[in-house]
Amino acid sequence: MELEPDWMNLLAEHSVILDDVCNISDGLLMWLGTRLYNEFRSMGPASQRVIEGLMLEIAVEISRRRMIASERKPPAWLQRVRELLDEEFAKPLTLPEIGRTINIHPVHVARTFRQHYGCSVGEYVRKVRVEFACREAAHSYMSLSDIAYAAGFSDQSQFTRAFKRIMGITPGAFRAASRPR
Repeated sequence: MELEPDWMNLLAEHSVILDDVCNISDGLLMWLGTRLYNEFRSMGPASQRVIEGLMLEIAVEISRRRMIASERKPPAWLQRVRELLDEEFAKPLTLPEIGRTINIHPVHVARTFRQHYGCSVGEYVRKVRVEFACREAAHSYMSLSDIAYAAGFSDQSQFTRAFKRIMGITPGAFRAASRPR
C-alpha cells in the first residue's frame, strides 16, 4: 500500500510516523490487511469509508509499534529470549527454563521483558501462537484443531478463546474472511 502525501501529512499531524517500508506479517496487521483486501474486492456503497478506516487502523498500529521499539534498546540477552520464544512458541516453556537457558533469574527476565515489549512473556507467546495460526488458517488447508495443536494450544477451546481475544473474531470467521470469495 502506498499513501498519498495528503494522507501522510494528516497522519503526521497526529504523531503517526510512517517513514519506511513495513512488512505486515503479524496477526492483527495481517487481519486488517485481509479486511482491506476483501473490501477492495467487494466495493460496496460504504467501501470508501471502510477502506479509509482500515488504512487509519493499520497506520496507527504500525506507528505505535515503531514508537515502542524506538524508546529503548533491550539488552542482548533479552533479544535471545525473544528469539527463543519465536522459535519455540509451540512448546510449553516456563520462565525458570528460559532463565536457565540464558543464565538470568526468571523474575528479572519477566520484569525486563515487560518493560521492553509491553507485555508478559506468556502474552507474547500467545500472540506469536495466534500469528502462526493466522498464517496457517489463511494459507493452508489444515483443520483448525490441527492448527491449534501445531501452534501449541492444549485444546480447541483454549485456541478459540485466545484467538478471539487477540483478533476480535473466531478462527473460523478469520479463515472464511481470508479466503478468496
